[in-house]
Amino acid sequence: MSWLPLAGALVLLMIDSAIELALISSMVGYLHRSGANKYPFLSDTGALAFIGPKPKGLLLNEGHTSNGASGTALIIVCFGGFLVLWNERRRERRSQTRKPSGLFVTWTVFTVLSWLLTLSAMAYTFAVTNQTKGQRIDKAVAVQFQGEAYPLQKWTPGNWHKALLALPITSDKDAKYLHHWLRVIEGWKWNLIPMFFIGLLVAALSVRMCLQDRTQRRTTKA
Repeated sequence: MSWLPLAGALVLLMIDSAIELALISSMVGYLHRSGANKYPFLSDTGALAFIGPKPKGLLLNEGHTSNGASGTALIIVCFGGFLVLWNERRRERRSQTRKPSGLFVTWTVFTVLSWLLTLSAMAYTFAVTNQTKGQRIDKAVAVQFQGEAYPLQKWTPGNWHKALLALPITSDKDAKYLHHWLRVIEGWKWNLIPMFFIGLLVAALSVRMCLQDRTQRRTTKA
């Protein structure tokens, strides 16, 4: 029984899920640190006004869900998977058996559940993003609520930053800063797609290895 394809897929998933975790953790840290920031922009009257870094209706559940999906993939599927594969190889050498152990079957169930969690995170993230896409900040309202969180609508972090950058921001430094964090936010969102496909590959290979022994035994009996 060759474990190499599954081990290779686990390496890919480990790298991708670690990138996902790093991007989300970076965004969370940024959102916590940015509470005192104020970005200058020109109001409709041409006067200088300031807007805060976060709106009142900031949506974060998609980030929590994606963080959970990537953490599950990294810890349970990848780190746990390498331990399970090591145990299977050791078991094969000792007993010369090719039948997957109960531990491997249990781990295989977790690979499927992890993939379903990634699918849910990806679907939820893109659904919420599309629901809030194209929203714009009302400059008159932003001027009225200077020093407070912008009160209108619900916003994902990505769409909020796009709306901030659509304002006539007067500071190039602030604009570059917002562009940087928008790339980070967009990065973890789009990275869910390769994580989904790699997770599917890991789940499919592990299920195939579980079923391979049954198929071989049926063929032998026939």
